[in-house]
Amino acid sequence: MASRGISMLVFSLLFLPLLLPLVGASSEWKEDGWLDADWYTKDGRIAAGDELGCQEIPTLNLELMPKTTALECKKYLNDRTNASRWGSNPLSFGIDLIKNPNFDSDDHEALFSEGFAVHGLNTNYENTVWHNANDFPENGSDWWNLGYSGSLEQTITPLKEIQDLANQGAMVNLYWQAQIADLKVRTNGELVEWLESENAWYTAWGESYSYEFHRNNDVFNIYSNSSKEWNIVNQGSELNSLAWDLPVTRGVDIRNNSVVEIKINDVSLQELSVTNKTLEQGWRQEQDILWITLASGQNATIVMKNESEIDLNPEACDDLANEENCVLQRKPRFFNNHPWALTIAGHHTTDLFKWSMKFDESPLVFTWLVEPQEVKDFNWFLIVIAASAGIGAVAYTRHLVKRDKEEQNLFESE
Repeated sequence: MASRGISMLVFSLLFLPLLLPLVGASSEWKEDGWLDADWYTKDGRIAAGDELGCQEIPTLNLELMPKTTALECKKYLNDRTNASRWGSNPLSFGIDLIKNPNFDSDDHEALFSEGFAVHGLNTNYENTVWHNANDFPENGSDWWNLGYSGSLEQTITPLKEIQDLANQGAMVNLYWQAQIADLKVRTNGELVEWLESENAWYTAWGESYSYEFHRNNDVFNIYSNSSKEWNIVNQGSELNSLAWDLPVTRGVDIRNNSVVEIKINDVSLQELSVTNKTLEQGWRQEQDILWITLASGQNATIVMKNESEIDLNPEACDDLANEENCVLQRKPRFFNNHPWALTIAGHHTTDLFKWSMKFDESPLVFTWLVEPQEVKDFNWFLIVIAASAGIGAVAYTRHLVKRDKEEQNLFESE
């Protein structure tokens, strides 16, 4: 009986770790030190147009605790840097369906309630946005499943597929992950080179969401200041939204006239060209259309070359009979009337430096979906179990040897 008891004890010690699935699980994480480096984020990548969003917190289960995960990740970012040059709070969240296969509409609602308006990475939600050239957002929840167009990773997405989407006028949404486990990922050099050469709008998730809101809701008014001067005012929108306050492009039909200069408070507004690929204030004339990009509340004076006989009263343009005599406004789909737009999301960004180092000299803009680095616990409980099992095995062996000797001596004495 004593031998059986010792055997059971040793057996239990050896197999106890298999019966404790939580033993050795991560309960800590360490921050990405680059988020605190203003010269790298606020004055560097963010100033150039990049955006920071969220993905995971190693200690939390996103599928079970979406609201808590969103709160913790937002705090993780807000304590260290701004999410964008347009706003401090992050708007973008990446969902990994491999890790969260049952993520549903209630989970999306939870993320949205914490200020995350854009959800991406093929997110298992029935509404969609930007999955092809004709898939435009119609309501806020459409942004809860941002389209997946392909990856920058080598051999994953053929260049021809992206070129076809671009020619259709789509918003192309690509993804990038610099490292998977211990494997460093190589880029598709041909695809990256082509993207860098294109006259597209380089944007980010939260920026494109905010731009679409202002494109649809900002009110632009035009009126005459003198025979050769027009005034155009972006009165903004009175609607509530999570969107950042950023400039938006309007098209103004100036007929056979031409622009000499545009000023805001007697300061010349920058003249843009098709090579201006990131969102900024400015203007560009394209034949008889003036494309002007203004922020909410800005009042610009347009100095024209010739006198105008066009009616600048927007109410007059409601009458189709007077349309030829009116200045018509256009709402281009993308900034500066670019023919297509591009977003690139760096997902599972645990090290901003490693993820971005290949693009230090690139004009491309990224949405970095950050998460802290997981730190595995050094679990003393496992050490105690292993030591106990070793001691128990030795003790049991000595017990068996001692018992065999006693039985042998007893047999010889008989």
